Amino acid sequence: MASVALAMMVVSAPGRAAVDLTLTGADGALADNLRAHVDTDVSLESDLAGRFYRDQVRESLRDGAEALGYYEARFDITLTASPEDWRLDVAVTPGPRVRVRDVEVRITGDGADDRVLAALSERLPLRAGEPLNHADYERSKRALINEALQRGYFDYRFTTAELAVNVDGGWAEAILVMDAGARYALGEVTFSPSPFRQRFLSRLVPFEPGTPYTAEAVADLNQRLLDSGYFTDARVETRRDAGPPARIPVQADVVTRERNTVTTGAGYSTDEGPRLQLGYQRHYVNNRGHQLSSQLRVSTVRQSIDARYEIPLADPINDHLTLSTAWENADIEDTRSERYSVRLARRQTFTSGWTRTQSLRWLEERFTVGVDSGRSRLVLPGISFSRTRSRGGLDPDWGDQQRYSLEGASEALLSDVDIARLRLDNTWLRSVGEAHRFKLSAHLGGVATSDFEQTPTSLRFFAGGDQSVRGFAYRSLGPKDDNGDVIGGRYLTTGSGEYSYGLTDDWRLATFVDAGNAYREPSAFDPAVGAGFGVRWTSPVGPLRLDLAWGVSREDLPFRLHFSIGPPF
Repeated sequence: MASVALAMMVVSAPGRAAVDLTLTGADGALADNLRAHVDTDVSLESDLAGRFYRDQVRESLRDGAEALGYYEARFDITLTASPEDWRLDVAVTPGPRVRVRDVEVRITGDGADDRVLAALSERLPLRAGEPLNHADYERSKRALINEALQRGYFDYRFTTAELAVNVDGGWAEAILVMDAGARYALGEVTFSPSPFRQRFLSRLVPFEPGTPYTAEAVADLNQRLLDSGYFTDARVETRRDAGPPARIPVQADVVTRERNTVTTGAGYSTDEGPRLQLGYQRHYVNNRGHQLSSQLRVSTVRQSIDARYEIPLADPINDHLTLSTAWENADIEDTRSERYSVRLARRQTFTSGWTRTQSLRWLEERFTVGVDSGRSRLVLPGISFSRTRSRGGLDPDWGDQQRYSLEGASEALLSDVDIARLRLDNTWLRSVGEAHRFKLSAHLGGVATSDFEQTPTSLRFFAGGDQSVRGFAYRSLGPKDDNGDVIGGRYLTTGSGEYSYGLTDDWRLATFVDAGNAYREPSAFDPAVGAGFGVRWTSPVGPLRLDLAWGVSREDLPFRLHFSIGPPF
C-alpha cells in the first residue's frame, strides 16, 4: 500500500501535460472514447512512476473499449522518455464487438397503461440488433426517469435494471422494469395578490384540479399568464409537499403591469408619406380583465381615430368580444372619403393557429370618386379566417400568412345597397440556406352589388403601391371614368414574386416582379407589371425596405421609389 501511494504522489501533477499520446488501430467513436479515458495530464519523474502509469493506462483503455462493447480488445503499450516529455504509443486490436440481442422494457404501476411511456419504451437509445454502447443503456434509464417525472410519476423506482454481457457468445441483453407508482394530479392554483378576481384568473388556467400532472401543463400556464398581456412577469411553481397525497398544489406568482400605457410613433412610406401615431391602452379596466384602447393616426393622405373595448370570454387568451368605433378621413389620388363605423366582433384563435372573426359592422361613408359623389349606410355582417406563422424574429426567414374574409349587406336589413365582398390574401416566405430567400404573394377580391355607384370607396378595389404593384403610385391602378380618374373596381387580382440574397446578417439585395390590377368586369382585366430591385436592412426598429421600381407594362415606363418599415407580412 505504501508503494502504491508513493507512485500516486509521483504521477499526479495537475495542470502540466507531459505525455504525448499516439493511438493506432482504432478510429471513429472507439478512438475518441479511448483518448477520453487516458489521462495525459501527468508528470512522470521516474521509471517506477512510468511503470505504474502504464498499468493505469491499460486499465483505462480496457474500460473505454468495454464501454463501447469491445470486450476482447488488446493493447500494445509503449512508454518512452525523451529530453522534453514522455511518449505513449498505443497499438489497438479492437477484436469483435458485442451486439445487443434483446432489450426488455416493462412499466408497472399506474404507468402500465400510459401510452406516452409505452411509446417511449419503443424508441430508447438501446436497441436490439445494434452494437453495445453502455452509454445507450444509461441514457435509456435516464429517458424513462425523465418521462416519468414529466408525467407525474414521482414515486418511480426500477425493480429491475440489468445489463448482461456474454463475451464468449458476443451478445448482450438488457432488462429494465420500472414501477412507475401512483400518478400525481394537479391541484388548485393559488395566485399572488393582483387586481383580478379569482374567477377571472381561473379562466387563465389551462387545466382543472385533479387533471393528471404533466410538466407541459405547468409550463403552458406560465406561458398563458405572460401572453395574457396583464402581467410583466410570471413564475409558476409546483409544491409537492404542500398538498394531500398524490395531489400537487400550484403557486403562480405574478407581477401586474402598469394599468395605463401611452405610445407615440412616427414613420414614413411612399404610399402615405410621413405619419404620426398616438396610442393609449388601459390594460385592465376592472377585475374581470376588460381592456380599453384608442389610437390616433395622422398622415398627409389619411387621418383616423378609433377606440376599442375588449371583453375576454371563456378563454381570455384566445376568445374575445370586441366593441369598436372608428372615424377615418382619406384623400388619395382621385378618391376622397369620410367614414364612421361601429363594429361588434368575436375573435377566436384555435389550436391549429387559425383565427376566426365573426363581426357585425355599421358603416356610414361619404365619398367622392372622380366627379361623382355618394353617401351610403350599410349594416355588414362578416366572417374572416386568418393564420400567420413565422420563424426568425423581427425579420423572419420562413413564414406564411393567409387571410380570407367575406362581408355582406342587404337593403332588406337596413342597408342602402346590396353588397357581398370577398377577399383572399396569401403570402409565402421560404429560404434556401442562409443566403437565398423567396417571397410569393397573391391577392384576389370581388364585389357583387346591386348598385356599384353607391358602393363606398372603402369596399372597392384599387391596386398600386408599396404592398401591391410597385412601380405605380398608391391606389393609382383600377377602372377609370371618362375624365381619367381612378374610381375603383369590382375585382382585384395581383401577385408578386421576390428574391433576395443575403450580403451580411443585416443586409440583403432584392429583385422583384409585381403584376395585377383592379377591374370592373372579368373580361376587362389588363394587368399592370412592375419590376425592380432594392435593399433590405434589419434595423433596430424592424426590417426596412427600399425599392426602385419601374412600371414596365407602360410605354412611358413610370419610375417610383418605394420605402417602408415593418415585417414582410
